[in-house]
Amino acid sequence: MLCALCQVNQANKKNTHYLTDSIIRSCLNEDGSNVREKGFYFNMSSQTPYVNFNFQRGTSIQHLEQALGRLPTYEEIEKAKKIPFSVDHVFCSECEEIFTSIETPFIERILPRFRANDHEETEDIAFDELKIVKMFFYLQVWRTAICEETFKIDSSVMEDLRSAIINYTQLTADDLPKFPIQITYLNVTGEEINYTSNLVGSTNDRNPNIIIMNDFVIQFFENDESINELDFHGLNNYEDYLQFVNIANSNFKFKVFNNAKRLEFLRSVQQKEKVQKAVFAFSQIFVQEWISTFRGLPNQQIMTSYLNYLSDGTDDLLQYSEDNVKAKTKEFIENLLK
Repeated sequence: MLCALCQVNQANKKNTHYLTDSIIRSCLNEDGSNVREKGFYFNMSSQTPYVNFNFQRGTSIQHLEQALGRLPTYEEIEKAKKIPFSVDHVFCSECEEIFTSIETPFIERILPRFRANDHEETEDIAFDELKIVKMFFYLQVWRTAICEETFKIDSSVMEDLRSAIINYTQLTADDLPKFPIQITYLNVTGEEINYTSNLVGSTNDRNPNIIIMNDFVIQFFENDESINELDFHGLNNYEDYLQFVNIANSNFKFKVFNNAKRLEFLRSVQQKEKVQKAVFAFSQIFVQEWISTFRGLPNQQIMTSYLNYLSDGTDDLLQYSEDNVKAKTKEFIENLLK
């Protein structure tokens, strides 16, 4: 298999992070630290109402039992050996060095100006390092589209991005592709563990294509004509929307959410993207099981009791896989029959 970037060398590189590891690591770790492979994460794909629970191989057993309510299965342990948001044999070692040349200036020169400062009273931040910032986020978009089957970008756009990445050192800011891209920074306050309330993942059922990578939310448009007033959980304000799409800017402008707005955004994403779909899907499973047992439909009181049984009186329905739901459904009905 040839490298997806240079399309010349064999794809010999293992463990290439297609979302930059130093950005997402604190979100994935159980204590918010930058220690590798020590935490869990959830697949927030909009293609399914179920949350696929994944953990990394360094996660403590105690933390796993608290999250799962049980010990992990053999299949889950085997899956944990794979490093999240990374791929094997898609890129080559030489192109990995190109990725590093794009990532390093952002990590060393830009990221500290976000995370080491208090932005609670800030609504936007502009950076003169246009090439460093724009190419860093173009890289996230291109690699995600290469590595995630559900994240689709037009082939001509992909080729323009690939060309810019492989020729990064020769390009000036004026040479960069001019795809509209908006980045929102989610300001995290308090202890490092608070980063674990953020999300990592992407969606492609909307325009623009959206990637959430810890404290940065990317909105990528394929052309000027595709810019629209998207209402994505309060992420955008239509009055100032265009100034953040960074088309003809001489600098790169970020929108900033303070900690309260960050938490409000994350709650909305999880509630509307997953919980509402989960309630519908779980109810369908319950109705089918109820009909097969009692040859009739459950009333609303029974349905409410069932959903409360799943969530244990809270709104947390995101902990279950499909198999978990089916088992809990049978358990609920068996308890009624006792």
